[in-house]
Amino acid sequence: MVIGQNKGLGMRALLVPMAAMAETSGPSGRCRILAEGFGNAGIETATCMANDVNYKEIDGIYNYYLDTPMPLGLPEAVASRAFPIAQKLGITSHKTVNSFDEVLRLTGNLDYRYLRASVHSVRRAIREFRPDVVYSEFNISAIIASRIEQIPLCVTVSYPTQHEYAHRSELAGGINRLLSEFGIQEVESALKLFDWADRSFCPSIAELEPIKKPDLYFCGSLKTKCSSRKNLTRDKIVVYMGSGTVSPAKMLNILQEAFKDSEYGIYIASASLRETDTGNIHIAKHWDFDELLDEAVLFINHGGQNSIVDGLIHGVPQIMIPGKVFERRYNAQSVADNEAGAAITYQELSSSKVAAVSGKLISSKQVAENAKRLGDKLVSVGGVKIILREILKM
Repeated sequence: MVIGQNKGLGMRALLVPMAAMAETSGPSGRCRILAEGFGNAGIETATCMANDVNYKEIDGIYNYYLDTPMPLGLPEAVASRAFPIAQKLGITSHKTVNSFDEVLRLTGNLDYRYLRASVHSVRRAIREFRPDVVYSEFNISAIIASRIEQIPLCVTVSYPTQHEYAHRSELAGGINRLLSEFGIQEVESALKLFDWADRSFCPSIAELEPIKKPDLYFCGSLKTKCSSRKNLTRDKIVVYMGSGTVSPAKMLNILQEAFKDSEYGIYIASASLRETDTGNIHIAKHWDFDELLDEAVLFINHGGQNSIVDGLIHGVPQIMIPGKVFERRYNAQSVADNEAGAAITYQELSSSKVAAVSGKLISSKQVAENAKRLGDKLVSVGGVKIILREILKM
């Protein structure tokens, strides 16, 4: 199917990514890619994004207001002061997370007061924008709002965020209270909401995430590797740990020790570390990962889906340190099982371990070839074109 410039003319789509005070680039990043792809296909697009730490304005796209959840549903005055301090000190790293509904609870997305407010905000955006389809990037408020407003729904899914993989039914109290107020049948867990979708899209491939469900489509990477630069020198180690078990300060100390005599430049992206260029250590709030990964021999990350896919499409071996987060542990093990990288548990994390594993991966031609093979397949599946094809059928 060829999607022309005017193929979706007259159609409208509302994109709603998950909101959080914590640094999490996945949903908002994919939302930006979708907005561009939809626009290029002639679909009039708007977003409903919270102005949180992950927010970036998208050129030419109108954004409707969405509330920002407070961690654990705490009052804003408390959470806005306490959470950044707790994150910087590594206090948040002590929590083990075993299912995606636990993530939703910790970020405040399951709090009844937040759900009521955010569902209202998404419904208001729907009524003002009048979309033909709502696309939820792991945003459960958007799923509920689209159900109430009876708008066709698409969602992003992953293997470890399924209800069948892991869930906690006792965390669905706030959701079921809200659903009952609208006369909607209660759900066994928050993760069952994703089964309401008319279409589900997994931004991965079956080799990494073997989901088998009706109306589910693997679309591979939403990004395409389109660098035209030739004969690049791979002399960088790229690091992105987001938020999670390993605090930014601890990770920095480990990297400084592990690569103090390294020939490679170490490029760290972190919202909470001070920007600096000291020796071979370079820290910034944001980097152009597409540019850096083209020049990287290794990608050290937290095992997030976006990070893993980015590394693979650039053919870069990875060290994943997933910590206590279930989804990242699954992703890391999946890449390791495909022999495209290695996982290090937070218990064994040390500068000597990172240095030793890095040396093995960088020197292995086979690991790099495996990463490139998976990356090539992620790009070849179709990306945004698969999503557009199915949306235009709806």
